Amino acid sequence: MWISNIELTNFKSYRRETFEFPSPSEDRNLVLIGGLNGFGKTTILEALYLCLYGKDALVHLARAGLKADDSFGYPTFLERAFNGEARHAGAGFMSVRVRIHRTKLQALDVTRKWFFKPNGSWAEDEALARLVTRDIPGSPRIDGQNNFSLTELLDEFFLPAHIAPFFFFDGEEVKKLADQSRVEQVKQGLEGLLGVVLLRALSDRLKNFESIKRSGVINVDQDKLELARIELTRLETELEEAQVELKSMQSEADRIRNEREDLISRMTALGAGSADVSSLGSLIEERQQFRNELGKCHQKLEAVLAGKLPFHLTGPDLLSEYRTQIHGEARWYEWEADRRALEPRIAAFEEAFFSSTATVIRPPLTASQCAEVREGITRAWTSLFHPPPPDAASEIEHKYLRKEARQETLQFLDSLDLSRRDIDELLQEQESLQRRIEDLERQINRLEGLDRDGTLAALKRSIDDLSLPWERLQEAMRASERRQGALDHQIRSLRPTYQRERQNSDKSNPARSLIEKSERVRRVINEVIPKLFPLKVQELAREMTKIYKALAHKDIVDRIDIHDDGRTRLLDGSGKEIMADRSAGENQIFATALIAGLARVSRIAAPLVVDTPLGRLDSKHRENILRFWTSDPRRQVILLSQDEEIDPEFFKRLEGRVCKSYLLEHVNVGHGIGRTSAKEDSYFSGARDDEHSH
Repeated sequence: MWISNIELTNFKSYRRETFEFPSPSEDRNLVLIGGLNGFGKTTILEALYLCLYGKDALVHLARAGLKADDSFGYPTFLERAFNGEARHAGAGFMSVRVRIHRTKLQALDVTRKWFFKPNGSWAEDEALARLVTRDIPGSPRIDGQNNFSLTELLDEFFLPAHIAPFFFFDGEEVKKLADQSRVEQVKQGLEGLLGVVLLRALSDRLKNFESIKRSGVINVDQDKLELARIELTRLETELEEAQVELKSMQSEADRIRNEREDLISRMTALGAGSADVSSLGSLIEERQQFRNELGKCHQKLEAVLAGKLPFHLTGPDLLSEYRTQIHGEARWYEWEADRRALEPRIAAFEEAFFSSTATVIRPPLTASQCAEVREGITRAWTSLFHPPPPDAASEIEHKYLRKEARQETLQFLDSLDLSRRDIDELLQEQESLQRRIEDLERQINRLEGLDRDGTLAALKRSIDDLSLPWERLQEAMRASERRQGALDHQIRSLRPTYQRERQNSDKSNPARSLIEKSERVRRVINEVIPKLFPLKVQELAREMTKIYKALAHKDIVDRIDIHDDGRTRLLDGSGKEIMADRSAGENQIFATALIAGLARVSRIAAPLVVDTPLGRLDSKHRENILRFWTSDPRRQVILLSQDEEIDPEFFKRLEGRVCKSYLLEHVNVGHGIGRTSAKEDSYFSGARDDEHSH
């Protein structure tokens, strides 16, 4: 698969320019486009996104490291991209055309054209696609017309939009994204590969479908059903908001933990050769561990105080009476279910009795007398063949409980064993942890005197400054988890009642049956998404490790470990996490390994298009990363480079792997407008090119 043509018309600094690329061969798979900063390299990458993905491109441009300000939106982005010369000349459109080959005989040609009003404001756009077979284009199809979707065609023929940032990206900016949030980057990558984006989109579409269907359904439900739906929706919304809030707090806690670990590493490094300073870092780490254990102890105490203790305070007699009543009600409902199963046999006996001609009753019975006889038959039948069990309740007091809830209540009551010793042990554990923390703080304060120039003390203060927000976050997270537990319990208690009542209503309405099926599918989607990540995590870790080792010139990293929640760790040969500061180049190597690993795991042979491919990498890293990009001769790699990344000397060493090159030239045409042109089969040759460009 390769891109064979990119054609820009009135797009940013390009008046009209065409780039043509041959198919990658066994020894030449590299395309090199050189240009100084501001000459239009990034424009090529932006054009590729906008042509293929339209409005969706802005979100993915940001994920790919390109600067797309969402606050301005799609229209403003287009109006700024409209070529200045074209605007002055009265041209009314700008366009980008891209041709993608799956094989030498089959290709897809996509042209997106944007139309502008005379004042330069964007009016509308149109995307046109053609399938090309043996260089013969098929009939044009317009996106959004006659049930044609360009998005669906690209999903099948090329790349879905949510995966594109793993293949088309700014190398320097993606490194910054990796610096900010490796966890989020890994999770986004896995979600893209596993189709989570598509599953969530399907879930949203189903939810919209349900809303539309409900609006057209005649309301035959009882008032309590509507009230239950409103309450259930409110609880689910609160739970979702609490989950989002907890996720945000977890991200902040991760940031504080990483910052704190970095400070401890720096303190340890300052004390190299000094056992006292090294032990200070260990003491600080141990104090934090005890603080974490103290938090867990508080949670256990809260669970006892809020869970089992209130039942012990009710007294054994009342508790025993409550257990007996719940058990009796459960037995009564079991007996009632069995009794109802016998009703058809009782009815058959009654029918046989009254229709028998062997015994003639004179005078004939009245209707009320027949009813009394039937009732007597039922009582006699029940007393003979299925009398109520002796332990069944004589009266149902807790009608609001469903069958499962009664069993859960009995199990909870059976687990209520709680002694004063249990509480005393928790209180003793709490007191012991507090004493240990205070002892460690005294030791830490004594070791502070080892600092000579104040650096160690400053680092210590920084760590202490992080402790209070860390503890507040932990307490807030525990409170959020408790709140979520309470909400989840309310939802699980209310949902069966609501579903049971709603099913009774749905039986009489086909539209409601469709809504029920849609909701079941959405529930399955929500259950499946969290279980998808472990399927690919280990494979991604293995691929990242291979790529990282191939790119990095240090050999201290033995493997990369990825948790199911997306957290990554660099481990040495002994399995310990490497905590040392990483240079900008090393972080770019990590980001490249992540993106390349995701691309490999996807098993999609799409081309790589990389702007600023080498950033601030040193010569060794440059050698490694370019060797990696040329290691797969079947994958097209398009690099958009300035002269300090791949200079003329380095280009000569790569020339044997380059199948096409362009040099971007820029001139000022007046009125603050510049024009970019591309010189085919050319690249930077040294100072002469720089002078010409300037």
